[in-house]
Amino acid sequence: MRIPSNPDERESFYLDLIQKCEVSKEERKADYTVLRSYYLFGADPEAPPAYFNKIHPHLDQLTSFLYSAETTRFSIQLGASVSPIEHRKAPSLTSALNDEWLNSNADQVFSSALTWALVFNSTFIKLVVNKGIHPYMVEPGSIGVLREDTPYTDRQEAIVQTYYITKSELYNRLYSHPKRDSIVKRITTSQHSKTEDVPEGIDRIVMSQSNPTIYGNVNLDLFGMNRYKARVAEDTVKMYELWVWNDDEEDYQVVTMADPDIFIYDRPGKSMFLKGELPFVQVCPNPQFDYYWGQSEVQRLIFLQQLRNHRMTEILDLLSKQVNPPKVFTGFMGITDEKAFAFNRAGGQVSSDMPGAKVDALAPAMPKELFEVIHEVDAMFSEASGISSVLSGRGETGVRSAGHASQLARLGSSRAKKRALIVEDSLEKVATLYLKLMQAYDNTHFLDEEGNKFIAEQFTRDFVVKVDAHSNSPIFTEDLRQLAFNLYKAKAIDQESLLDLLEPPMKQLLKDKLKKRQKEAEANPQPEPKGKQPQPKAE
Repeated sequence: MRIPSNPDERESFYLDLIQKCEVSKEERKADYTVLRSYYLFGADPEAPPAYFNKIHPHLDQLTSFLYSAETTRFSIQLGASVSPIEHRKAPSLTSALNDEWLNSNADQVFSSALTWALVFNSTFIKLVVNKGIHPYMVEPGSIGVLREDTPYTDRQEAIVQTYYITKSELYNRLYSHPKRDSIVKRITTSQHSKTEDVPEGIDRIVMSQSNPTIYGNVNLDLFGMNRYKARVAEDTVKMYELWVWNDDEEDYQVVTMADPDIFIYDRPGKSMFLKGELPFVQVCPNPQFDYYWGQSEVQRLIFLQQLRNHRMTEILDLLSKQVNPPKVFTGFMGITDEKAFAFNRAGGQVSSDMPGAKVDALAPAMPKELFEVIHEVDAMFSEASGISSVLSGRGETGVRSAGHASQLARLGSSRAKKRALIVEDSLEKVATLYLKLMQAYDNTHFLDEEGNKFIAEQFTRDFVVKVDAHSNSPIFTEDLRQLAFNLYKAKAIDQESLLDLLEPPMKQLLKDKLKKRQKEAEANPQPEPKGKQPQPKAE
């Protein structure tokens, strides 16, 4: 994309791009509000919460099958032409990458991002470099792209993020800005800093350069509109961060501005992140080929939840009528308020001089079909997830053995595996950016397998970061265990490699004990047992 060099044309160009990127933003945010409410409460934002919200545990279970923060680990694969020297550096960098992933809390950030991606349709992991690598989840309501018909972030020529920041923090960031006074004056006189302008939902988070913060408290009203909505006590400023591809520089141009049109920074992407790279990675478990945002898992389940809510209301209504059924009074001259109260009070008594006076209760019958509908809807929830009853631990009728169950699990997990691989791709993109950022900003000295010192920058660029052995998903766990034991039985791997594949608790301690035993065995070799003497052949 060609960016105008004239300052006035340049600013108009940026403002026009922001408007184009946000063409569907308000419509999508309205949808996200509804989807969020169904995930949290099983009902529309204006309706009372469901008696039982089936969507929430459904998504929690699905998330646990698609991503396991405890077991996910990465490996570095090198190109065919990479020298053996680089191969010797890979193990220590792999260990450092996995440590950085855990230490920066990326495992938990990604887990949250995946859950909310299932709720909405997409979320984003944004990496910020500020005395280390800091990952943040960014909700889709604060992101806009130029081409929504292109389902690839790296093919977007422009992408914009909106966020809110307190005035005091913005003023601190502008401390060394050459136009600080004029910018502060324009922001002070601008009419966009009212607290009530902060959007509702999870995108109300006030973003900081180093930490996301929420100022104020969260109000909870389960029967109204105010459900988990943050109230910001300080004046805030709406900010835009626009990333535009610059053909002349072969890099992104990053524009920071305050609403409505206060330009603060216009700088190359390499000064903030990596040359030619975006800091955003989309997490989209249900992608569509012609729609950038993908499909919401909750959207698929809303009708089922509505049907369940309707049937549960009918069941509870019938139960109430059975407990306190309508009554027919025969032979009474009239029912006063006092008599009606006595009839409905426990132990109440009413006398009548009329012959044949009686009270009949008209308790309605409970159709068993109502409960069958509930069971059928619950089965539809399981079918929608692609997770079979064997995988979820509920068992399956007609299963004859452990081998039979294992076979059913493999056959019934194909849909879930497909989505797990999609999630795995997002993980690998984030981890690849991690390693590239380590090469650009980390001066830590590492040791290769021969004890030589090096820094990450001295490592080859010809690499690919992969999720090691599909460790992101427990769906693949049993397959991996079987493969590991088969390789060990075939003597293709040693005991240490077996431990690496199995990832047991206290793995490093077990490996240290194994090495200790091996050294002791080498120092004190045992004599080989004498074999049987061959018998002489009969003449």
